[in-house]
Amino acid sequence: MTTFSPTRPGVTLLRQMAILLFACCLLAASEARAACTVTGACVSTGPRLATVDTAKSALLNPLLGGLLGTNLNLTAVDWNTLAQGDVNLLGFLTKLQLQTNASNPAQALNAHVTLGQITAALEEQAQAQTQVDTSLAGVLDTLGTQLGSVGATVRVGDLVQVSTDTATLAATTVNSLDMLTGLIQLYNRRNMLTTPTPIGISGGLLGALGILNSVQLYAQVVEPAVYLCGPAGSTFHSAAIRLKLKLDLVTLAPVTDLLTALLGNTSIAIGQLDVYVEVGRGEGQITGVDGASRTVSLQALPGIADLYIGKIDDSVFFNRARPINVATDLGYGKVGGLTLAGLNVLDIEVKSWTRGQAPFASNLALSGTFPQTRTVSTSSAFITNLVNGLVSNLSLNIPTLDLGLITDLVLGLLKGIVTGVVTPILAPILTIVVDPLLQLLGIGLGQVVVTVNGICEACDGFSLHKAVDKATAVSGDILTYTITYQNTGGTTLNQLKITEPIPAFTTFSDSACGTLGAGLASCTVSAQPAVGAAGNVVWTFLGTLLPGATGTVQVKAAVQ
Repeated sequence: MTTFSPTRPGVTLLRQMAILLFACCLLAASEARAACTVTGACVSTGPRLATVDTAKSALLNPLLGGLLGTNLNLTAVDWNTLAQGDVNLLGFLTKLQLQTNASNPAQALNAHVTLGQITAALEEQAQAQTQVDTSLAGVLDTLGTQLGSVGATVRVGDLVQVSTDTATLAATTVNSLDMLTGLIQLYNRRNMLTTPTPIGISGGLLGALGILNSVQLYAQVVEPAVYLCGPAGSTFHSAAIRLKLKLDLVTLAPVTDLLTALLGNTSIAIGQLDVYVEVGRGEGQITGVDGASRTVSLQALPGIADLYIGKIDDSVFFNRARPINVATDLGYGKVGGLTLAGLNVLDIEVKSWTRGQAPFASNLALSGTFPQTRTVSTSSAFITNLVNGLVSNLSLNIPTLDLGLITDLVLGLLKGIVTGVVTPILAPILTIVVDPLLQLLGIGLGQVVVTVNGICEACDGFSLHKAVDKATAVSGDILTYTITYQNTGGTTLNQLKITEPIPAFTTFSDSACGTLGAGLASCTVSAQPAVGAAGNVVWTFLGTLLPGATGTVQVKAAVQ
């Protein structure tokens, strides 16, 4: 019997004909790709931390744990892995689709899911990426275990708002820490309806030794962030946050010689301070997307920051539906005590309020490889201006002080002393505690962090690749051809049909559907020759083939 090889060159005429036949078949392996149409960009406002050191880790655990009402315990290395871990957005949504039994990624966006399911989908995508990120997957697995007790659900689509076809997200990434932080904010807004439980942080962990013994942190999300994938004109925003900080200060004992001269032996001890912070959402808009130069133009404006010192009732401050009214809601809060003649100890109370506001929006243009991040800042003097505002508006009260005609004089002296003590610690409190907390949530005092995660592109692309199961064959042998198909574009493919001719020098034996590509509902052999005859085999599919999805069909042919 004459033998021939369909995959290697030979010397006989039959072999040459077989080679030509197989080369012809391999033409089906070429990829057709049309030009891409840019439909928009994906933009987020989140932390995008380059690195997470021990101090940031000390804040992240209690901050995010407090927003969830549970304990988180990740190391600085773990948080660092999350901060540097990007996953493909469409891949993540596809994995979430499997987690939720949704029909497609768009439906997965609107499914009610637990944070554990979301973490599992991120982990699966980390494992599935071309450059498998085992470190990221391991941290997500650890985090998923810690989030197991968080049973209430959220909708990813309330955070990631997609106004374009989800298939155009194939070249877009999302940062793991951004995604988790945003979803925790969303969870807090949707499910944590009561006054937050305080979380304790030591002054040492904050790098504030000499100023703070400890901080009791209360955190609440007034409005969660919105990450956007859409065309020019679309808007996005950061979260709006309320923080309450009960500061246990290293006790300050200022000089009181003038008071002692007036009142006898007098001393002052300042050891506590309640600071309330409300930061409105930072806002932005996509102003242009240029596919040719791969440039995304944006406008961004940091949110208003209101700071209060004194006392605001928790039922008022943590009522999301109620704006803070300085005139009626802000009262005096105790900061320390005044000891008169070594006997009577009187409470010293203060209150103050100030507002920081960005005067105008900044214009940004980001181009090249994404993701790219920019921090938009109001000015370098923003925190200094806040401190000056608090000092200027500081009011002092000693409820039980009654010295007759000299009370006003004493109060004036006391205000000067207390202001002189409190002023130097306000800037460190804002820069060491308040601002880092807010920056971990992607806002900061007078700042908003903006990331362009990628450009949304609608690209058609489809490839076929044929492989045969035998390197050599003789007359009467059955060759099994496996045809692998793949959606290599960035859009879903509908009404898919594959037509394959029976090769020359062979006759039809059998055909079958193989592995079904993701998104497809079914495959049928809609046409085929009679056994022993020649002709075309046609496979017809129902459903949509998702970007990147791959599947197989098979045909068997007998060598003549």
